[in-house]
Amino acid sequence: MPDVETSCLQCKETFLFTEKEQEIFYQRNMMPPQRCPKCRSKKAASSENAPRRFDIVCDHCGKHDQVPFQPKVGRSVLCRECHEASRSRAKFA
Repeated sequence: MPDVETSCLQCKETFLFTEKEQEIFYQRNMMPPQRCPKCRSKKAASSENAPRRFDIVCDHCGKHDQVPFQPKVGRSVLCRECHEASRSRAKFA
């Protein structure tokens, strides 16, 4: 199956439905996506079943971000980038 260019139902931009994505959708017996990945994530975030997000300030870099859990008092909280960086450093330690 070759990659397929599809027009987004919502924003009308063209997006690529890759061969790998097609295979995953086929295996799960799902219809091909009608929205681009950006619009799909916005729709998922706005649904009632979406996990609640909490605003934080990263204890390492000071950046404002959101996390999917309620931060606990006295425990440090990191933004996505700092968290990923600390995880990658831990793998090589």
